[in-house]
Amino acid sequence: MKVILLHGFGENADIWDTFLPNLPKEFEYILLDYSKIAFCQTIDQYAQWVQSEVEQRKITRFTLIGHSMGGYISLAYAERYPEYLAGLGLFHSTAFADSEEKKKTRDKTAAFIEKKGAAIFIEGFLPNMYSDDFKRKNGVYIRQQLDDNKKLPAEALIQATLAMKERPDRSATLKSLNVPVLFVIGKKDSFIPFEDALSQISMLKKPFVLILDHVAHAGMMEAPQSCAGITTDFLEECDA
Repeated sequence: MKVILLHGFGENADIWDTFLPNLPKEFEYILLDYSKIAFCQTIDQYAQWVQSEVEQRKITRFTLIGHSMGGYISLAYAERYPEYLAGLGLFHSTAFADSEEKKKTRDKTAAFIEKKGAAIFIEGFLPNMYSDDFKRKNGVYIRQQLDDNKKLPAEALIQATLAMKERPDRSATLKSLNVPVLFVIGKKDSFIPFEDALSQISMLKKPFVLILDHVAHAGMMEAPQSCAGITTDFLEECDA
């Protein structure tokens, strides 16, 4: 079985690099990277881009896993192309649309990036993905990530921000899925409210849910063994 993984906003595909060795070797993992794409104006257009990559590789059935914004894209993909999916995985993501308050924050983010540039934005944004404890213990790793992700194009970050702002609620899509769905939730996540994440668990027909007490927005880095355990169970069910 093929497994496609999508990174989140302000990251690139290497967010998965240290996590993948913990997953079953019998599956083929494909890391798609949209971090430099500036031609997608909606989350649906990112999903169409994923489909173009799928068709290019002549893939007919696969499991899709997305982190944060990658989860938004995955849900849009599931809505448009459900026949391709053997399973859907959401790491620290949500089917809900942005609140009005969150939309205002997106506008401020886009304006900040346009004025100050990508590097200054990433310097302040990226560390917020992690718990304080993880940051204390992994300063070298975070610095490497910062140096790498500061190179992301400002225009791509602005377009991604505005696309996230305008995405619709996809609760109906989540409820409609008959394939296994993985939900990884961090209690210390400052981007996805814990209550919002919890409320979506009941929407899943075939749920695989992991709630991490001391994790923020990047369980694959902050709690790799726990995430790998449930992801393995999820992937094996998708392949059954």
